[in-house]
Amino acid sequence: MKKTTLALIAFLSLTVCAFSQTYSTGMMELSTTPGLEYSAQIDVTTDEVTLTLIGPSDRWLGLGFDAVSMTSGRDVVIFDGTDLTDRHFGYPGQPNDEPAIGFTPTLDERQDWTIMSNNVTSGVRTLVATRDRDTGNVNDYVFTTSTSSINLVWARGFESSFVLDYHGFSNRGITMESFTLSNEEVVATEFSIAPNPAKSRFNISVPRMDGVVKMEVFDVLGKKIYTKELNQLSTTIDISKWNSGVYLVRLATKNNISTKRFVKQ
Repeated sequence: MKKTTLALIAFLSLTVCAFSQTYSTGMMELSTTPGLEYSAQIDVTTDEVTLTLIGPSDRWLGLGFDAVSMTSGRDVVIFDGTDLTDRHFGYPGQPNDEPAIGFTPTLDERQDWTIMSNNVTSGVRTLVATRDRDTGNVNDYVFTTSTSSINLVWARGFESSFVLDYHGFSNRGITMESFTLSNEEVVATEFSIAPNPAKSRFNISVPRMDGVVKMEVFDVLGKKIYTKELNQLSTTIDISKWNSGVYLVRLATKNNISTKRFVKQ
């Protein structure tokens, strides 16, 4: 009985650890064009993918997975002003791995992305959506749960419009990004921010200190605006000079990273 119980506890512990692992690209700076900045982040767990897109609020935004060009059959998502549409490059029925430049990406028969939040502040949209890691849809990219790299193509509308038209030379790009493991330890996952929202200051608290805890704050464009090393369980942060809007507050130890959203009123 004791051996069985210990074995079960060990199995459950390993299962919890496996399900708590998150592989993340971190915030990727896709474009730094003034007024049209575009950033994205992909977080992958055993079961789910979370995609964050941050860009201009007045036009469509697109991101293609496992691609270095508009290649038929490759997975792509496009926010069309209402939905994060699930698509693939190429015209309907086009064989895979052919050039598909000039064709509007085809809508998948099944739409797998669910928008969790869609906020606009000062002309900047922050969109967060999720889907299953492996949807079973032949047109959807299957994200791996390992340290790896991924090729991405991105684009945004040429002008202030959600019509899926030609994006222009300066509104698209290619990047290769790496997924790294973020271990979900208590110091990283259970930190709190209060009050949130706040106008002049907030307190950031961690339940315990495990070595150096580095705090970084990013604006919605992915620009780092604040850093601080935390050396106590509760620290007051003066935000009186910050602009109003949404921020990402990240705590990092040597091997662990976790991020929470904060709203400055």
